[in-house]
Amino acid sequence: MSVLPSTEEFMALAVRSGTPVHNNFHRFFECWIAEQNLYLQELLAASKDDNFSNRNEDPARVEEEEQRVLRPLINRVVRHYEEYYKAKSIWVDHDVLGMLSPTWRSTLEEAFLWIGGWRPTMTFHLLYSKSGLQMEDRLSELLRDLRTGDLANISPCQLTCIDELHMKTITEEKHN
Repeated sequence: MSVLPSTEEFMALAVRSGTPVHNNFHRFFECWIAEQNLYLQELLAASKDDNFSNRNEDPARVEEEEQRVLRPLINRVVRHYEEYYKAKSIWVDHDVLGMLSPTWRSTLEEAFLWIGGWRPTMTFHLLYSKSGLQMEDRLSELLRDLRTGDLANISPCQLTCIDELHMKTITEEKHN
C-alpha cells in the first residue's frame, strides 16, 4: 500500500505545476479524506481521555484541560476544511462542471441524485436564493454603499458570468 502525500504537499505540487486538473482533485480528495479520518480518530481518542471523563474534579481545571488538549485538534480540523475549500476553489476555475459531478461518485449515486431531482442547475437556484436572502438582510448597509462581504455584494459583472454559466449548464443538462 502506498503512502498518500499530505493534502498540503499535494496542493503545493499542483499549484506549482499549474495543472490542477480534475483527476488531480480526485487524488487530492483521497488524501484529504485519509487525513480527515486520522484527525477524527485523534479527536475521538482525546475526547475519551480520562482527564475529561472524571467530572468530579474541579470543573475549571477540567475545562482548562479540555481547552489545552482539544482546542488545537479542533483548530486543525477547521484548517483542514478550509484547505479543502481553498483547493476546491482553485480546481473549480479549471473544471466547474467536473466539480459538480466528481469522479469519486459512482454512476449509481449519480443516478439517485438525478432521480431525486438534483441537477447541477440546482446549485444556481441555491446561489440565487442565498444571495437574495443576504441582500434583504443587509439592504440598509448596501444602500449606504457598505461592503457586506457575502453574496449580497455580487457585482453586476459577476451576476452576468453566473448567468452565462447557468445557461451553459442548462444546455449540458439537456444533452445528457
